[in-house]
Amino acid sequence: MKKPSEKINKRFNLADQMVLIGIFLAFLYWGLEAFLNVFSPEEINFYRQIFGPNVSEMWMRLIVLCLFMIFGSHVQHIINKRKKAETELLESYRKLHNARMATILGLAKLAEYRDEGTGTHLERIREYAKIIAEEMAKNPKYAGHITPEFIDDIYQSSILHDIGKVGIPDAVLLKPGRLSDEEFDVIKRHTNLGGDAIKAIEMQIEGQSFLALGKEIAYNHHEKWDGSGYPRGLNGEDIPLSARIIALADVYDALTTKRFYKEAYTHEKSRQIIIDLKGTHFDPEVLDVFLVLADEFDRIRLENLDEETELMKPLTQPN
Repeated sequence: MKKPSEKINKRFNLADQMVLIGIFLAFLYWGLEAFLNVFSPEEINFYRQIFGPNVSEMWMRLIVLCLFMIFGSHVQHIINKRKKAETELLESYRKLHNARMATILGLAKLAEYRDEGTGTHLERIREYAKIIAEEMAKNPKYAGHITPEFIDDIYQSSILHDIGKVGIPDAVLLKPGRLSDEEFDVIKRHTNLGGDAIKAIEMQIEGQSFLALGKEIAYNHHEKWDGSGYPRGLNGEDIPLSARIIALADVYDALTTKRFYKEAYTHEKSRQIIIDLKGTHFDPEVLDVFLVLADEFDRIRLENLDEETELMKPLTQPN
């Protein structure tokens, strides 16, 4: 609730604006009249033409000032209404955007819980993706590609990278041992399942949306720089940049966190494993950026690990 003093100040500010607009317009009128008189052989007095020659000049100037103040008040009122409408529209858009992203995060979590268990995998992935994209944007090579919109889109859409895992049977997805070739082929399907699902949603949306990048990532985040990845065996820059970024972020997170089939590796060991995959699994330029940001990756990992520990406490405490 606003304090009385704030309401009074707001009203005085509005009144000051109205007076200033009125004074400005009046002086503009008088200035125009004086300017025209410089070039006119006869005196120009618009108000005398309207009210007649017998009216006092001072009164007329006061009347003109008042008229302009009234006009200024009306203009200010219209401006205020427009600003208020714009503010309300932006606030409405912000709330809608937040609600949409919360819904998408919730849906992506459903897929994550089947594979990762309760945790903050998605939150880490989008933070890793964001800082890589921000750092790569400093490279002139990517100046026209990695825009602020691209950075926001990859942050929002990266959480959908594994959404296709909802279509993988538990017997395969949650198998603790080594997968057979047939089982691995089943796992590979999650890229096409996820990409197709996002594509179907995207077709219902008019115009460009962050889902275009989400679809790109879902289809291609398991492609490898040397062409040995899946589902299409793309190589080099044929792999979309967004997918090359998420590929590294996803592997780093898989290495540094505990999964049902492995223990967590240290940041240093994970860093070295990733370095050894330069030019085979990972885009060399993306990997170079990762090395610049390695300490930042570790900070994000540790912060989210603390948050994950807090989330897990209610599940580990006895009833």
